[in-house]
Amino acid sequence: AGRYTVEYQFVVAPPVEYDADIAHFNFQIASEHIPYRSVAITMPAEGLEEIYVHPPYLSVSREGDAVVVRGSSPEDDLLEIEMLLSRERADRLPGFFTEVGDVRGKTEAANLAYGIPFAAAGVLGAAAILLVLAMPLLFAGLYYRYGREEDVTVPEYLSFVPNPALKPWQVNLLFFKDAGDFDENGMYATLLDLHRRGLAKIAEKENGKGVIITIPDPAAVDAPETDPYERRVMAFVANAATDGGLDTGTLEALAQEARRSKSAEVAVMRVQQTLQGLSHEADRSIVRSYVTEGRGRLVPLAFLAAIPCALAILVLVLQPGTGRTAIPAAVLFGVALVQVIIAVLFPTTLFGQWKGDGYREKLQWDAFSRFLSDLALMRQYAPADIAMWGEWLVYGTALGVGDRVEAAMRELNISMREAGVPVYSHLHLAFVPIVSFAPPSSGRSGGGGGGGFGGGGGFGGGGAGGR
Repeated sequence: AGRYTVEYQFVVAPPVEYDADIAHFNFQIASEHIPYRSVAITMPAEGLEEIYVHPPYLSVSREGDAVVVRGSSPEDDLLEIEMLLSRERADRLPGFFTEVGDVRGKTEAANLAYGIPFAAAGVLGAAAILLVLAMPLLFAGLYYRYGREEDVTVPEYLSFVPNPALKPWQVNLLFFKDAGDFDENGMYATLLDLHRRGLAKIAEKENGKGVIITIPDPAAVDAPETDPYERRVMAFVANAATDGGLDTGTLEALAQEARRSKSAEVAVMRVQQTLQGLSHEADRSIVRSYVTEGRGRLVPLAFLAAIPCALAILVLVLQPGTGRTAIPAAVLFGVALVQVIIAVLFPTTLFGQWKGDGYREKLQWDAFSRFLSDLALMRQYAPADIAMWGEWLVYGTALGVGDRVEAAMRELNISMREAGVPVYSHLHLAFVPIVSFAPPSSGRSGGGGGGGFGGGGGFGGGGAGGR
C-alpha cells in the first residue's frame, strides 16, 4: 500500500498541417480513460499563436514561459489540445507535415462548430436554473391575473337547495369536486331524481340485496322534460332490463357466470363499459357557461419546460461531452415540467374564474354540502316536510354526502318511501359486482481518430497523441 508516482516520457511525431503563414497541431491526449479528477497540461508558450482546448470548459492560463491547461475529465471524455503555431516554431517539431490551404480559417470554423453544443448546453443550464426558480412566480402571476375571485359573503351553512333549476348531475359536474369533473354520484343522484319525478321506479328487493329499476312509461325516455344525460340513464335501464326491469341481482349473477362463460363475460363487459360512461362522462357544455377554465393557461409553461428539456437531451446525444451541463439542464427542465403537471392537478378555477355569480353559487353549494354533512344541524329540522328530505337526499348524493342524509333520515325515523326516494346505500351497492368485475386473466406466449477537421479529429479535435 502507498502512493507511487509514475512518469512517462514520449517523443511524439504528430501530423502537422501548414500553409504559408501558420501551422496546425492537434494533440489528442485521451478519449478512452478512467475519470481524471485533476488534469494539468503544460506546454511552451514560444510560437503559440492560438490554443483550443477540448472540452472547452478546461481553463487556460499563461505562467511565465509556459501555457498551462487545467481541469478535470469524466470517464471516456475527449481530452485534447489544438494549437496554431508559427511556422518557425512548427518547423522545429518532429512530425509528418502536410500542406493545407487556409489553415487558420479551417481551424476556427471547426472549433466554432465543435463549441456550439457546449455553448448551447451552458445556455440551457442557466435557463433551466432560472426557469425552476421563476416557475412559482409565473404561477403566482397567472393566479393574480386570472384566478382571483371577488369577495363574496355567504352563510357557512345553507339548509335549502341553492339552485333547484340545476339537475343533480349538473350539480355533481359543477360543484362536487373540480368544475368539470364528473363521477358516479352524478349517475346515482340522477336515478334518485328520476324516481322522485316518477320517470323511473326503484324498488328494493325483499331480501335487501339489490334493487329493481323500471321505466314505467317507455315513452318517458324521450320526454321533453328530460335532458340528454337523463335519457342516456333511462336508455341504459331499458336496454339492460329483463322481464320489464333492471334487476341488479341478475347483473350480479351474470358477473359470477362471466368467470366461467365467455359470452357472459362479453355481456358483463358491455354493461360495465356503459356504466363507466354514465359514471364519468357528461355534457360539459354547461361548464363553459359557469367557468373560464384555467388549465389551458398552463400549456405555454409546459412547452416552456418541455421544449428546452428535449433540446438538452438532443445536445447530449449529439455531443456526449456536454454531459456535465446538459444532464443537469435536462433534469431541471424536467423538474419545471413536473411543477406544471402538479399545477394541472389543482382545480381548474385556480388559474381561471367563475363567470357572473357562479362563484357565489359555488360557495352556496359548498355551504349546503356542509349542512348535509352535519347531523346535528339536520336534527333541528322536523321531519314534517317529507318532500324536503327527498330533495336533500337527491342533491346530497350529487355532492357526495348522500350517506350522511340517509343516516339522518334513519335516525329521525323518516320514511324513505314517504320522502319519494329509495334507499341510497342499496342503490350505491347494487352495481358494485358489475363495476368491480375484472375478466379472468389468460396466459399468453410471447417472443420476442486522428486527422481531419472538427472535434475528435484533426482540426477541431482528435489529432495525434496517446490513446
